Amino acid sequence: MKEKKQKKTSEDLELLVEAPEAEKAGKKTKEKAPKVKKVKQVSAEKKEKNRLKWTSKYFKKFSGRHQDNYDEMLQEDYDKVVSRAHELSSISEADYDALILITVPDAFEKNGRVTYRLDKKADGTHTLLYDQALVTALFFGEDTLYYHQANVDHRNGHIGFDVAGEFSYFDVVHMETSLKYDNNDHPKYITLDLEIGLSDGTITPFHLRNHRIHDDYDLHGLLTPTEQKVLDTIKKKVRSSRKI
Repeated sequence: MKEKKQKKTSEDLELLVEAPEAEKAGKKTKEKAPKVKKVKQVSAEKKEKNRLKWTSKYFKKFSGRHQDNYDEMLQEDYDKVVSRAHELSSISEADYDALILITVPDAFEKNGRVTYRLDKKADGTHTLLYDQALVTALFFGEDTLYYHQANVDHRNGHIGFDVAGEFSYFDVVHMETSLKYDNNDHPKYITLDLEIGLSDGTITPFHLRNHRIHDDYDLHGLLTPTEQKVLDTIKKKVRSSRKI
């Protein structure tokens, strides 16, 4: 005998919904699944090539209008530098109450050449940019200064040649700040350096500025706000430690 074919229940049937247009005609239409937009995955190698191409075009002219995309790219590089500093110094944000980043132009490769750009902001001011830099991160703790330096190639995002160290403010016996030109007769750069002498005879140098001199780029004062903050903070910390 043939087995009697069971009638399918509503649970066995594909879900049907009535379309507004077909309601009067009594027709039923299948519910369509929403379309999912596919996100294209870009490889790290392609991202690097795109970045290299974009920065090369951005620095093709010595001066030009500022673009926010470059600032975003710089911030990503700085965030990576801070992360590497945390790892190499074995510290976290809880170990310091202030962080100051200092950048100066410095070629990533041994015989490399730094390219400069004079960025014009919307308010008419200019900022001197460079495609390669030495980035120094200063982490001001309560009793200790943690520092980290690394070379950053902004053209491709490469970071290397890390150096991390620390010293107690109480151990500082000498501080020397020097503001000078690379050449007295025909200067091209103006530099600012800070040397920290420690009780064990160690001297720790910090290169705070290496500005290229240009007619359209002139500082409003002797120091930039960041440079002033660095000097004020570290000298205040050292002097306070001596009063204890």
